[in-house]
Amino acid sequence: MSRLFRAGVLLTLLGLLPAVTIPVRAQMGPPMPADTSAFRGNLFELAQKQPLEYDQQISSLPLGGSSSSSASLIQVRQAVKSHYHAEHDEMVYVLSGRGIMTVGNETRPIQAGDFIIIKRGTVHNVQNRSPQILVALSVMSPPFKGKDRVYVESTDE
Repeated sequence: MSRLFRAGVLLTLLGLLPAVTIPVRAQMGPPMPADTSAFRGNLFELAQKQPLEYDQQISSLPLGGSSSSSASLIQVRQAVKSHYHAEHDEMVYVLSGRGIMTVGNETRPIQAGDFIIIKRGTVHNVQNRSPQILVALSVMSPPFKGKDRVYVESTDE
C-alpha cells in the first residue's frame, strides 16, 4: 500500500469519526426530563389532583428546580415533627389551611398567605390546627434531594 493511499484512508476515517462519536457523546449526558416547560401548573389544582392519602400524614410532591434551588408542594394532615436542615435554607409559603409553626424559639399561628424563612440549622416544626389539610409551597436552597432532614426531640410534640 502506498503512503498516499494510507493517508487517504486515514483522512476518510478521521472524517467519519465525528459521525460515529457524536451519538455516543449525546447518550452520555443526563436524560432529558419528560416535561421541560417552565410552567408547572396551578398549585391548588395539583394539591386536589394528588391529595394526601387517608392514612398518610405528610406528602411532598417535587415541582422542579434549578442548580440553586428546588420547590415542592407539601401537604400536612396533623404535624411535621421538629427537625432541621444542616445544609439547606427553606422558604415556606402557606397556600391553604392554618396551624402553629415553631422556627427556632419563635412560635406563631400560620395561615394561607403567610411566608416563612427558615435558615439552615434552625429547628422547626408545624402543627395543623384546621380540619383541612395544610398545604404549602417549600423552596429549598441548594436543591433538596431528600436526605438533609435531621429530626430532634421536642417537648411540645
